[in-house]
Amino acid sequence: MSTTQGSLSAAESAIGSATTSDIDDYIEDMMDKSKIPGMSVVIVQGNETVYQKGFGYADIKHDVPVTPETLFELGSTSKAFTALALLQLEDQGLVNLEDSVSQYLPWFETTYKKKPADIRLKHLLHHTSGIPFHSIADIPPADDDLALERTVRTQIGQKLEHEPGEKYEYATINYDVLALIIQQVSGMSYEQYIGQHVLEPLNLQQTYMFREDAAREDMAVGYKLSVLRPVAYDAPMYRGNTPAGYIISNAVDVAAWLKIQMGTAPEANSFETWLARSHEPDRSVAPSGDGSSYAAGWSVYQDGTGMLAHAGGNPNYSTYFVLRPADGYGVAVLTNMNSPYSGAAAQGIMNMLVGKEVPEPASDMYRSIDAISSVVLLLTAPVLLLVIWLTGKAVWQAIRGGRRYVGRHATTATGFVLFALFMAGIAYCLSQIPNTLFWGVNWSFVQVWAPNTLIYAVFSLFATIFLFGLYFLFTTLFPRSDDRSFFAITLLSVASGFGNALIIFIVNETLNRDLDQFQSGMLLYFILGIAIYVFGQKLVRTRLVRIANDMVYEKRMELLGKILNTSYQKIEGIEDGKIPASLNNDTETISGFSNIVVTGATSFVTLLSCFVYMGMISPLGVVMAIGFIVAAAGIHYFTGLKANQLWEQTRDIQNVFFRFIHDLTGGFKELSLNRNKRADFKQDMQDNCHSYREKRIGGDLKFANVNVIGELLFTFVIGAVVFLFPILFSELKVSTLRNYVFVLLYMTGPVHGILGTIPNIFRVRISWNRINELSRELDSIQEAQQQAAPALEVAEPLELKLQSVEYHYGNHDGDSFAVGPIDCSFRAGQVTFITGGNGSGKSTLAKLITGLYEPVQGGITVNGQSVSTQELSQHFSAIFSDFYLFEKLYGISYSSKQTEIEHYLKVLHLQDKVEIRDGVLNTTKLSTGQRKRLALLISYLEDRPICLFDEWAADQDPEYRAFFYHNLLPELKQRGKCVIAITHDDRYFHMADQVIKMEIGQVVNSLLPA
Repeated sequence: MSTTQGSLSAAESAIGSATTSDIDDYIEDMMDKSKIPGMSVVIVQGNETVYQKGFGYADIKHDVPVTPETLFELGSTSKAFTALALLQLEDQGLVNLEDSVSQYLPWFETTYKKKPADIRLKHLLHHTSGIPFHSIADIPPADDDLALERTVRTQIGQKLEHEPGEKYEYATINYDVLALIIQQVSGMSYEQYIGQHVLEPLNLQQTYMFREDAAREDMAVGYKLSVLRPVAYDAPMYRGNTPAGYIISNAVDVAAWLKIQMGTAPEANSFETWLARSHEPDRSVAPSGDGSSYAAGWSVYQDGTGMLAHAGGNPNYSTYFVLRPADGYGVAVLTNMNSPYSGAAAQGIMNMLVGKEVPEPASDMYRSIDAISSVVLLLTAPVLLLVIWLTGKAVWQAIRGGRRYVGRHATTATGFVLFALFMAGIAYCLSQIPNTLFWGVNWSFVQVWAPNTLIYAVFSLFATIFLFGLYFLFTTLFPRSDDRSFFAITLLSVASGFGNALIIFIVNETLNRDLDQFQSGMLLYFILGIAIYVFGQKLVRTRLVRIANDMVYEKRMELLGKILNTSYQKIEGIEDGKIPASLNNDTETISGFSNIVVTGATSFVTLLSCFVYMGMISPLGVVMAIGFIVAAAGIHYFTGLKANQLWEQTRDIQNVFFRFIHDLTGGFKELSLNRNKRADFKQDMQDNCHSYREKRIGGDLKFANVNVIGELLFTFVIGAVVFLFPILFSELKVSTLRNYVFVLLYMTGPVHGILGTIPNIFRVRISWNRINELSRELDSIQEAQQQAAPALEVAEPLELKLQSVEYHYGNHDGDSFAVGPIDCSFRAGQVTFITGGNGSGKSTLAKLITGLYEPVQGGITVNGQSVSTQELSQHFSAIFSDFYLFEKLYGISYSSKQTEIEHYLKVLHLQDKVEIRDGVLNTTKLSTGQRKRLALLISYLEDRPICLFDEWAADQDPEYRAFFYHNLLPELKQRGKCVIAITHDDRYFHMADQVIKMEIGQVVNSLLPA
């Protein structure tokens, strides 16, 4: 809520070129923007006070409004009072501006380039003494009579920034030295002299030198920002700095003071000479950055008819006085919070009066600090709490055994040493914030002047970094198998992006400083930015590479587990090439996800930080930049949707390509024998590769074209800044525009990084969807029992019985082939031959018997008990006609069967062909007959109760064929095995206990040989 208190002259409606309502609206707008609690404004014209109003509150807590009588600390506008007193004394012959300070204060010694410096009174008066700005931090808080001398003595031995009289450099303590000289030559305290020789003669009865005197009147409560709002702040008293900044007054006396300065008040007559001299600028040195030359407590501007102005700022008050004597106007603004908006408001009102354009407010450093610090607090506070919780959780898990120590003592010690060094570096960098960013002051000064939020933010940031470092170290040394550490990765990515942005901020800030001096502090933060970025990237990429590959491994193992636990019958129905494409290509694509995440996250945080920085320069400019980037990203996304269709098709082509690879390796001998077949096959593969290439090019070209558009859009942003901003924002300086362009050029890398992640995200998403699609397909067809059941212990002779078993094949054309119904049985100690022509159903029956196919009708029992297909499979050792020979003896306790292995190698006459050591075959490149004998050896070693041989003897020479029927089968029968052999060797049918003949899927004969 805003309040307005005050009075106007008779000419209420208009003052110069402005109306009072316009001025009211302007002031209220400035207060809203600045968050200043209370403001007192006075305008004088000639010898009249034409505008005098209070806005807002002198005390928010007690709802006390600002009135023209409300008192404020004047800040540096106090210097004009001190200067006037000095000029009085000079006129009386008590001081000479050409005299050295040491003539009045013999103990006051300073140096320049290690040599004694000769500072004269005129140098102090015009701020050309060479005393550095940061000397303000040397002023001690004090309220005693010796405070002034103690303040000045802090400068003994001060190293000057330049030779006295060489150039202008504002230092508030210059006027404290002058005040001590006034005190010395007058024989009175500074406050007494000003009261008797300045305030009383000028009839300034509501201007005070001491807070306790002002407190008895209507003194405004001082405020400073804290967490985005003004809070009451009782700043320390710096009596030693009263001559330069702590005189107290109100709008009534300030209006009189403005008239006195313009020579329109009767009281000014006796001070006319001194006033005139106080307005004479020192033109022996170059003007300051704003074009003004310093006089005696006033900055003199050659602007139009001429202007005098001065700003005042204390920790919790600010003022601004501006005079245009030739135009007859004086404006003063007094506020109860330190803000550049007091100066902007006063200058804006003056411009309104004389018909000039109202300037935009200068950037509010303290408001920016409070905003940034509040954001840091907002971000670090929950992160800090989360880190504490996660650290506690990790420690508890370690205590409970959920985390185990995997480090080595040397590695652990090195890690903690590096962490200690890193934290020491961070602590040092944070400790240098006032010195580097606030012109060489110290933390005591920052604590008084800057928002409290800054100190809270620094402590919160340090604590967060420290605790996160401990958490990161602990979870690295005590990892958990399923710990993905996404929290740590996210935080490190944010830190890395901030470090990347910090580099350009520091470069820009350094270029805006005095390059004649080596910027060691800025170099420190430049190195810090590089260190944060590099180490953040290193840690994030290390973790993400491990996590991404762990995800690939787990996804592969998940798919592998599902595949191995899925029935053979269902695996047969999956599209050729789909499984290898998913296990190989798709998982490899996903493994690159880490780079996509790191690049995207780091680029995003960098851009966000740059946007904040740019927004502090020009909010509208950052809106334009964001708009162009969002437009480019949108174009990329919608282009990605179109390219995604092409990439989906290329992924489908990969399945076909893997099928071609299978055909190439499996049918290579057939291709080698027939040139025409080889040429046709090559043409098909070439067509497939050509289709893949064209669709891949089509998708990539869409993004290539969009990348050009994106770069063009960003170039337009830079062009808009260069050509349009000077027109749209005329108050922007060339250096500001240069900074803007510099940041935009730096942002091109992160922008391209984000835009480049979009097509990669689409590719990863395609592969991820294909893996999940295969996973869901396997889930939908997977057997209810996830793990193969162990082989049943058969305590009695085994009998396998098929009862009305049926199985049906079908295809998309509606054609079908059926096997069954079949009724038959197989017993231990019995040899059964299955015979029949091609397509009779022998192989299908074998797959039904072994549990590879599940009957659509009927059932299979073992010793009268129904069994699942998986349980049934565990009874069999089978050699199919299209058998596969692994290079290792899987599922066999080969270490205890080495003697048995050697025996069977000799029996099968393979001892000179194959060597088996530690369960590994030294070769599988054998003839088909030898490979079948090797498979038979493995069948022997598996020692299952049922043995099935599908056309085993078909590829054996007569000797081994006879050996198979006359020796091996009888031996297995004698060992109590149930032997089933699919065969066409009718001359050996007499060796069987049962012969089953198949025709067109039916058992047409089941007989016992004579």
